[in-house]
Amino acid sequence: MSREQLALLPDDPPRWGGPAAVAADPIVTSGRTEYTVRCDGPGGCGHLHRHTGPGIRTGPCGATYTVPDGDELADNS
Repeated sequence: MSREQLALLPDDPPRWGGPAAVAADPIVTSGRTEYTVRCDGPGGCGHLHRHTGPGIRTGPCGATYTVPDGDELADNS
């Protein structure tokens, strides 16, 4: 019997009907990594937004998108 916990959200939200991933630039602060994204998708405002973690996020303008995690960022570069 496995004691491994299943993730609550899929690793690739767009694959499972979630919002599309956006390009993100990691910012390393003291103690954590944050992500800056340009809000260019559907309903996006074109401004930069900063998020404290990856996953499905809603920007202050109301646009929803997926912020990729560090492993996904490394694979896309």
